[in-house]
Amino acid sequence: MSDASSARRPIVAALLGTVAAGLGHLYLRRWARAVTWAALGYAAVALLVPEPAVTAVASGGAVDPLALAPVAVVAALSALDAYRIALFDRRAPADSTETADRAECPACGRPIDLELDFCHWCTTEFGDLRVVAPHDGDGSEGDQR
Repeated sequence: MSDASSARRPIVAALLGTVAAGLGHLYLRRWARAVTWAALGYAAVALLVPEPAVTAVASGGAVDPLALAPVAVVAALSALDAYRIALFDRRAPADSTETADRAECPACGRPIDLELDFCHWCTTEFGDLRVVAPHDGDGSEGDQR
């Protein structure tokens, strides 16, 4: 991922999180958090927003902004959480010390699950790939597996 797109990723996640609680987490592929934030957004509407305010929003009428404050708070917290996660994910590979156990897709360069036969990011299949060990110090090539 280029520096420009990785710099925009936290901002996009936060903006999506303000549109709907959990949407920023869907963008980040954090499925459980997305469902949790969406459920919190629904609960805020169902339990904390008065029925006349919900009806007024649905019909396009005027509504007291204070009545929608619980929804705004949940959306703001969702956006903040998505922003924080995106920042952490962006910094994690550089700070990671687990380079020996980490494999990357040869096509897109993202971390892959070694138990899968394909990259879950770009769908490149690994069935035809050969792993070549690095060269030894004596000038001979390493083993091919």
